[in-house]
Amino acid sequence: MLDNSFHLFMARFWALGDAAQRFALVRALAPRLLGRLTGGHAGLKRRVLVHFGRQPAPWQAMVVQSVLALCQHTLSDPIRRILAAWQATGAQVVLATAAPDVYARALAAQIGADCVATSSHVGPEWCELHGPAKLRRCQALAAQMAASQVVMITDHPDDLPLLAWADDGVIQADPAQFAQMARTLGADRCALTHIDPTAPQEGGGAWLWLDDRPRGPLDDWELRTILSKHRHALLYVGQGRWQRIGPRQSRAHAVPRRDCPVPPQTSQRLRTHIRRRIIRDWLGIFH
Repeated sequence: MLDNSFHLFMARFWALGDAAQRFALVRALAPRLLGRLTGGHAGLKRRVLVHFGRQPAPWQAMVVQSVLALCQHTLSDPIRRILAAWQATGAQVVLATAAPDVYARALAAQIGADCVATSSHVGPEWCELHGPAKLRRCQALAAQMAASQVVMITDHPDDLPLLAWADDGVIQADPAQFAQMARTLGADRCALTHIDPTAPQEGGGAWLWLDDRPRGPLDDWELRTILSKHRHALLYVGQGRWQRIGPRQSRAHAVPRRDCPVPPQTSQRLRTHIRRRIIRDWLGIFH
């Protein structure tokens, strides 16, 4: 995924929650935001899952379905094409993720994959499926499947141990991060395949980030039509960067892509969403 699925999970927890459920999420987030020593990201995930597990089952299902719907917008098209080609030859695909299995298993099923993920049921032995823990689970699964070859696809340096173990690797990252990961793996590593979600692509169109989801590829007419009705959007301008764009602003700096680019940073998305909510929804100013 180009997006962070756990951030989407927390966003839907908030958006679909009532006052009590939102307060529970704030309690889970507060120690992390205040910088207290509470187990870092794994501690945050544990607290969120504890509060999520205490909610009614129908509400949990609603949150999961909402997360799955959002995930479809930023599933990487190049990776999906690779997976489809592998599956056509009979290869077995496994989604190995630190994301909670409450939605990761459903997402894996949509792409025809098996799944190993962080347990959503928090108990005394709970741990995030991350780093060495993920490597051990994948090694055990490969042995169980009697796999003759393992190819690892990742977009994060946390998976370097898995890349070092696998026979071949595919890294989806901007050029700087790809180069850093390749250097860390060492010169004796087999050739790595690089997928760049930031560079321009021939035959592509412009991309907008609107209503917290990507829209594209767009030709100039489509872009002007959308911007004539929406003033709170971000335009993809290359190298992983997005800029605010309004109806009367220049569109010349749009960078064309066929595939969805890497999403904006969470802080930028949040600022755009807040402006949209206040100016458009609360004040009623649409243009």
